[in-house]
Amino acid sequence: MRGVLDRFEDGGVAVIIAEQAGREFHVPLRYLPEGSRQGMWFRLSIEAGRVVDIEADLTQTNERAAKAEELMAKLRNKSTGSRFRR
Repeated sequence: MRGVLDRFEDGGVAVIIAEQAGREFHVPLRYLPEGSRQGMWFRLSIEAGRVVDIEADLTQTNERAAKAEELMAKLRNKSTGSRFRR
């Protein structure tokens, strides 16, 4: 299963949103791979409703970042300014 690191919360916990399961998992920071950051994708192993193994998915992370950048560039180019006059 894949999941994205959504945010860090107080108490040393990371929130990972699992795409296929449609739920969040709260994982202690010490279990994340070194260099983990928000927006990073992981391959998750789940047992009994808990994350038991986390592996960084750099390919998915890079693909999603490139797609987001492409969409932002389209939005920037599409902007024609304000429709409101002073």
